[in-house]
Amino acid sequence: MTPAAFEGFHREAVRFFEQLSQDNTKAFWEANRDVYDEHVRAPMEALTASLEGLYGPGHLYRPYRDVRFSKDKRPYKEHIAVSFGGRGPSAVGGRHVHFDADGLWVASGAYRMEGETLARFRRAVADERAGAALEAIVAELTAKGYRIHGEELKRVPREYPSDHPRGGLLRHKGIAAVRPWPLEPWVFTPEAGDRVLSACADGEALVTWLREHVA
Repeated sequence: MTPAAFEGFHREAVRFFEQLSQDNTKAFWEANRDVYDEHVRAPMEALTASLEGLYGPGHLYRPYRDVRFSKDKRPYKEHIAVSFGGRGPSAVGGRHVHFDADGLWVASGAYRMEGETLARFRRAVADERAGAALEAIVAELTAKGYRIHGEELKRVPREYPSDHPRGGLLRHKGIAAVRPWPLEPWVFTPEAGDRVLSACADGEALVTWLREHVA
């Protein structure tokens, strides 16, 4: 079947997540599964389909939480999300779209890097040419109102001078440009798709840099 065109997120999705936050149980979920399928999942599937031509297959995350090693035993996620270019927070050069009862946000980059991936990132930041390019990309995104997220160390890694000119970037263990929006009327219209697309386009330079120097 051809997915329906994206017409915006649904107001019933907000109500669903608000109710789920108050009653995050299997009983509520089973009684309202049709609401999730029609008003939460279907719009995100339509948005995903509209973006796949540009960014490749999207991964729509399951609504079930992994509670095996968590003190928080709530069984269901109180949001819906899709990623492109890799799954999970360790994906390098990916894009992530998230919707919940508080609003919508789009992220581009790599939220968490480890091991050799992190080492390559630091070497690229320390490199005069590559590091300066990243510095310019981050400055431009910040000027446009993006928040630069990702875990940061308190100090510059010990293998680099503490006064390194790009010490702030060297402290990053992840770097993603995030554009959050609160719930406003346009979220429930096709304009939401336009804004997501615009945010993904704005993040293209960061994604390209990460894929060239880190992935």
